[in-house]
Amino acid sequence: MKHFNLLAAKYLVGLVILSTQFSVCPAQTLAFHQQPTTPANRATVVQLAEMLRELKSRYGVDILFADHVVRNLAVPANTVTWANSLESNLTKLLPPLGLQFSRQKGGSYVILPAQAPALVPKAEPTPVRTPETSALESHPSFRDERSGSGAIQAPIVETTIRGTVTAEDGNEPLPGVSILLKGTSRGTTTDGEGRYEIAVPDANAVLVFSFIGYLNQEVTVGNRTSIAIQLKPDTKALEEVVVVGYGTQRKASLTAAVTQITSRDIQNQVVNNPLNAMAGQMAGVSIAQGTGKPGANPVVRIRGTGSISASNAPLYVVDGVPLQSGDDISLLNPNDIESIDVLKDAASAAIYGSRGGNGVVIITTKKGKAGQAKIDFNFYTGVQKVSKKVDIMNRDEHIDFIKEVRYTQWVVNSGMDPNVPNGQRILPNGTSLNYPASYDNPSTVPDTDWQDEIFQAAPISNYQLSAQGGTDKVRYFVSGNYFSQDGIVRSTDFKRFAGRLNLEANLTSKFKIGINLSPSYAKENRLNTDGHWAQDDGGIISTALIMPPTVQARYENGLYGQIAGEQDFIQNGYAGAIFTPLQKMDDPNFINLEQRSRMLGNTYAELELVKGLVVRSSLGLDYRNYWTDYYRPSTVGVTTALTVPVLTPGNPNPNLTNIASNHTEFRNINYSWENTATYNRTFNEDHALTLLAGYSVQKNTDESQTLTGQSGQFSNDLVTNVRGASIINGNYNQEEWSLLSYFGRVNYAFRNKYLLSAALRRDGSSRFASNNKWALFPSASVGWRISEESFLKSNRLISDLKIRASYGVTGNFNIGNYRWRALLTSSNYNFGAGEGSIANGYALSNFLNPDLTWETNNQTDIGLDVGILQNRVSLSLDLYRRVTDGLLYTLPIPAVSGFTTTYGNLGTIENKGIELEIHTVNANKAFRWTTDFNFSLNRNVVLKLGANDEPIVSTYEATAVQVTEVGKPFAQFFGYKTDGIFLTQADADANPGMKLNPAARAGDVRFVDTNGDGVITPEDRVPLGNPTPDFIYGMTNRFSYKNFDLDIQLQGVQGGKILFNQARFSGLGSIQFNNLSRLNDRWRSEEDPGDGFPRWGFLNQGEALPSLYLQDGTYLRVRNVTLGYNLPSAVAQKVRLSNVRLYATGQNLFTFTKYLGYNPEVNIHGENVTRPGIDYGVYPLARSIIFGINIGI
Repeated sequence: MKHFNLLAAKYLVGLVILSTQFSVCPAQTLAFHQQPTTPANRATVVQLAEMLRELKSRYGVDILFADHVVRNLAVPANTVTWANSLESNLTKLLPPLGLQFSRQKGGSYVILPAQAPALVPKAEPTPVRTPETSALESHPSFRDERSGSGAIQAPIVETTIRGTVTAEDGNEPLPGVSILLKGTSRGTTTDGEGRYEIAVPDANAVLVFSFIGYLNQEVTVGNRTSIAIQLKPDTKALEEVVVVGYGTQRKASLTAAVTQITSRDIQNQVVNNPLNAMAGQMAGVSIAQGTGKPGANPVVRIRGTGSISASNAPLYVVDGVPLQSGDDISLLNPNDIESIDVLKDAASAAIYGSRGGNGVVIITTKKGKAGQAKIDFNFYTGVQKVSKKVDIMNRDEHIDFIKEVRYTQWVVNSGMDPNVPNGQRILPNGTSLNYPASYDNPSTVPDTDWQDEIFQAAPISNYQLSAQGGTDKVRYFVSGNYFSQDGIVRSTDFKRFAGRLNLEANLTSKFKIGINLSPSYAKENRLNTDGHWAQDDGGIISTALIMPPTVQARYENGLYGQIAGEQDFIQNGYAGAIFTPLQKMDDPNFINLEQRSRMLGNTYAELELVKGLVVRSSLGLDYRNYWTDYYRPSTVGVTTALTVPVLTPGNPNPNLTNIASNHTEFRNINYSWENTATYNRTFNEDHALTLLAGYSVQKNTDESQTLTGQSGQFSNDLVTNVRGASIINGNYNQEEWSLLSYFGRVNYAFRNKYLLSAALRRDGSSRFASNNKWALFPSASVGWRISEESFLKSNRLISDLKIRASYGVTGNFNIGNYRWRALLTSSNYNFGAGEGSIANGYALSNFLNPDLTWETNNQTDIGLDVGILQNRVSLSLDLYRRVTDGLLYTLPIPAVSGFTTTYGNLGTIENKGIELEIHTVNANKAFRWTTDFNFSLNRNVVLKLGANDEPIVSTYEATAVQVTEVGKPFAQFFGYKTDGIFLTQADADANPGMKLNPAARAGDVRFVDTNGDGVITPEDRVPLGNPTPDFIYGMTNRFSYKNFDLDIQLQGVQGGKILFNQARFSGLGSIQFNNLSRLNDRWRSEEDPGDGFPRWGFLNQGEALPSLYLQDGTYLRVRNVTLGYNLPSAVAQKVRLSNVRLYATGQNLFTFTKYLGYNPEVNIHGENVTRPGIDYGVYPLARSIIFGINIGI
C-alpha cells in the first residue's frame, strides 16, 4: 500500500509541474510559427459582422457582439492579415469604426463601442485617411455616426452614474457588459465584478445595457446616481448545441431524438464510472446499477431490449473514437467529461450504421479555451456503508426455530415420544434429530452478525488537478486524477490513475491539428462475492446470509468458526459444506487482483479547402491491457471437492491441496481511421445547408493467454503466484474483426423553420459471410418550427414550438467473431484394430451458416419540443416504435448434420414507448430554483420466434424459470401460481384441486389450477411477472441563493419483478442454514397461523419459491444531495485564488422500497437478457457521505 500511495503522490506531483509549465508560459511553450499567407480572393468590402464571424472560425475563439453595435458597418477585405495574431487584426479593424474589443477571463472577445471621455467631451480626432478608409467611406453600407465638425464644445455639468450588472438567471456579476449613452457614442463596460461608472449630461439620459446572450435593457437615469441592473437571458441567443455523429447541431434545428447531460450534471456525482452519472437524468435511457462492486459497469439500455443473444449495449464513442465495448468506461475520469450525448432514435444513430441499433453514447471531454491559464484542484473524501442489510434471524430467533423444527421432526413427523430429551433423539434408522446442546443455554452461544463481519465502513477519495488555457493559436487542457475506493465488502477495492492531454493548434487560419490523449491505469482487488455459496471460492454474500449466527466468527488462537469440518454442527443437521467467508478476506496470501491499463486517444487534422468546406482526418487508437493474478494459499478453505477445511477447531492445520493459482493476460488493440468532408453554407439568408460525406475503417484485435498451476503441484506458499507449481498448463486465443464504411448526411433548413435531415451508411463487416457482408442503413427526419411562423413569432406565451418526425434503419453486428464459420476444435482420434491408438487432431465444433446476417432495427419517432414563457418551461416529448428483425439465436437443425443447433436469424421483437423531459425555471431572482424531470415508458413484445414460434425457456438454479414467447413481453418469470396457504386441515381437505402433492396439509401452499382441469400439473404453469419496469423516472432540483447551492436528485422505478433467489437456501425454512426473519411469522398451528407464510418443511418448496419470492421492484431513491458554498470572490482573491467552493454530498442516501434484498436494481446476470431480474447474493450498493473542495487558481 505504501508503494502504491508513493506512486500516486509522484504521479500527481508530476502533473502539477506539467500543468504549471503550461500555465506559466502557454504562448512560449505551445505556439507554432506560422508563415504569412495571402488572403483568398474576396469582395473589396465586406460586412463587419461577416468578418468577425470569419475571425472566430479561423482563430477558434468566441467573438461576441450585439447586432446593433456592428449593424451597417463594413470594412475593406484586405484589412486582415491572417499571419498576424487575432488581437493585431482586431486592433486594425475596430478603432476606425469607433469600436474596441475586450478580452474576457474565459478567452473570449467582446466587441464594444469605444469609451467616451468621462466628464468633458473633447473634439474627436480626425482619422488618418488611407486608401482603405476612402474605399470604406464610399461604400453604401458605411455610416459615420460621429457628431459635429470636431469643434470643441462648451463644458457642461454632468452626473456620474455607478452600479453593478448581474444576471437575472443566477444573480452572478456580468463582466464586459456594454453600457451606452443612447444617441451618442459614449459608453463603457463592466469590470470583472460587474461594476461600471459612466457620466451622463442630465436626468433625461437613457442608458442602454447589452451583453451577448442577454436581452438589451434601456433605463432612464432620472435623479439617480446608482443604478443596479439585472439582465434577462435571451433564450433564442443561448441555443443549446448537442453532439451528433461526426459533428454538432443546434438543438433548435434538431430533428432527431438526442438527449444530453453536461459536466454540470456530472460534477456532484460520487461515481467511479461515468455511466452511473447518467442514472435518472435522461429520458429513454435506463442505467441499472445491478452491482455495487467498485469499478463495475452498470447495465445501459436505450429504448428497451432489442436482441436475445447479440449485445444490447449501445455503441460508445469517446472524442470521436468508437470503442469496441463499454467494458472499460470505468477507466475514464468523470471529471474530464464536458458532455454525454445519447442518440436514441434511428435518425440520429443511423450515421453509425451496423453499430447504432442499440443507440449511441457520445462522450466529449473538456477542451482548452484561449485565455489566461486556469488551474483547478478538486478533492473529496468520505466514507461508504452498506445502505441496507437483509433481515435475517439473530441467535435467539435461530435457536427457537431449530428447536421447533427438531421437535416437529421428532414428534409430529416421526411419532416419537415427546418426553425424550435432546441428545437422545435417534430414529431407528440412526438419523439424529437433536440440536446442539449449547442451544439450551443461549447466553453462552455466540450471536454473530455475519453481514457485519463481511461489510465495512469504506473510505473513498478523489484527487483531480487540471489546467487549461492557451492563445488564439494554441489551446490546451491537461489533467491528472487519482481515485481510490475501498469496497463495502472487506478486501475489495478499486484504484485508478488517469491523465489527459487535449491539445489543439491553428497552424494557419485554415489548417488546424489536434490530439486527445488519455492514459489510465487501474487495479482492483476482487472477491467472489456474488452467486451460490457452494461455488468455487464461495459466494461470500450468500454465505454470510446462510451461516448460522451461533457460529463464532474467529477464535483468539487465530482459528475460524464455520460449519465445514465441525461435527457438532454437521451431526445436528447443518449443511456440512459451508466454509467461512472470512479466511480469504483476512489472509494476505490470498490474491485475486486485476490490473488494467489503457491508452485512448486520437489525433486529427482539419483543413478548410474553400469557404464552408472543411475536410477532417482523424486516427484513433484504443489500446487496452488486462492482467489478473489469482492465488489461493494452503491456509484458505473453499467449497470445492479439492479443498478441505483449514484453520478451524476441527482442522487447525493448513493443507497444500487447497493451493490454486492462475495468471491471465488480455490485450486489445482497436484503431479507427475516420475521414470526413463537411460543407456548411447559408444562401440568401433563407437556405441553410450542411453536407457531410465520410469514409471509415476500423479494426479490432483481441489476444489472450492463461497460465494455470496444476492442482497438487504446489509444495508451499513461498511463491504466491502460478510459478509456485511444478507443472504449469497454458492456453492462447486470438480473434479479430474489421469494419469498412461509407456514409453521408444532409441537413437543410429553410428560414430556420422547415427542417430536413437524411443520412445513409454502408457498412461491410468481417463478421458475416460474403453474401451478407455489406448492408445499407438509411434514415430521414423532418421538423417544423412553428414558433418561427409569423402568426406565432410574437407570441409572449410560446417561445418555442417544434414538431418532428423520423424513420431510420440501424443494425447490430455485435454477435461475436466467426459465428457463421465452421470452426475446428482439438479432438482425439482412435486408429488401429482392437483398442487402437490415440492420435491428436481437430474436428468441427459448429455448423456452417453463410446466411447469417445482421439484426436490423426499423424505428419510427414522433417528437414535440415546446418552450413557454421565454423557455422558463421547456418540454420534449417523444413517441417511438422500434422493431428488431432477424434476432440472432441458436436454431435447431437435423441431427444427421452432426449437430443439433446452429446460430441463425430467428425472430422479431417490438419496443414502443413514450419519453418526456421537462425543464422549469421556478424562481429566477436572488433565489434561483430549477427543476429537471424525465419520464420513460417502454413496452416490448415478441412478434416472431423461428419458423414455429417455439418459446425460449431459460432455467437458473432449478428454481428461476423465464420464458420468451410470441405475443408476450421479453423473458417473463414462469411457474406455478399460488394462493396463500391452507390455514386449517379442513381447508386442505376441501380443496384437493389446489394440491400439487396429494399429501399437502395445513400450513402448505395452495396452488392455482389455471387451466381448470381440477388437478395441478405442469400445464398450470403461467407467466408470473415481467422483469421490465412499467416506467422509470428521475427528477433533479437545483437551488441557489447568494453563495449557497443545493442539488437534490431523485431516481425512481415503478414495477418490474425481481426474484430473490437467495431464498432458495435462506427463505424456505431449511434446518441446514440460517433463515430470513420473515419466517418468524410462519404457520405454526391452526391456532397460530402466522402472517400467511407456510409452515416449516412445507411441501413443493421449489415449485412455490417463485411465487413466494417474486417481488415488486418499485423504488424511489434519493440518489444525490449536494450542498455547496462558494467563498466570496473578494475573500478568495485575497489569497490569490479565483474561486473556492466547499461542498458536502450524499450519494444513494435513501431508497424507499418494499424489496427485501439489498438493491432493487439488482441483476446477477448483468447483460444477459434471457435471465434478467434475479438476485442471488449480489454485491450491495453503498451509501456515501463525502466532503470536498474545489479551488481555482
